[in-house]
Amino acid sequence: MSNTDFIKLPDSELEVMQAIWSLFEDGEKYISAGNIIKHFDEISRLKLTTVLTLITRLQSKGYVSIEKIGRSNCCKPLISRKDYLDFATRDFIERVYLGNTSELLAELNKASRV
Repeated sequence: MSNTDFIKLPDSELEVMQAIWSLFEDGEKYISAGNIIKHFDEISRLKLTTVLTLITRLQSKGYVSIEKIGRSNCCKPLISRKDYLDFATRDFIERVYLGNTSELLAELNKASRV
């Protein structure tokens, strides 16, 4: 999947995807919904079935693969965090600043002085 093929993730899916990236980067080989809930307090507010649904949506969008290991459905990222950040940053600049990076940089400069 190229960066132009990415689909912008809704906040709930992005939150789960960020957890998957973190666990994967920490060397976790078997990332299940239970692991995600156990390791991330902000996600533990969700029911297990909700996290499973979000993972299934991520799979249908090509962000993760799912493999049955024992009794658990485990996932691994197919898209790197960096590639998604590149896509999301470009999308933000295009939508909010109409592609004008100078205007974005001016706003960031103002914000850093506050």
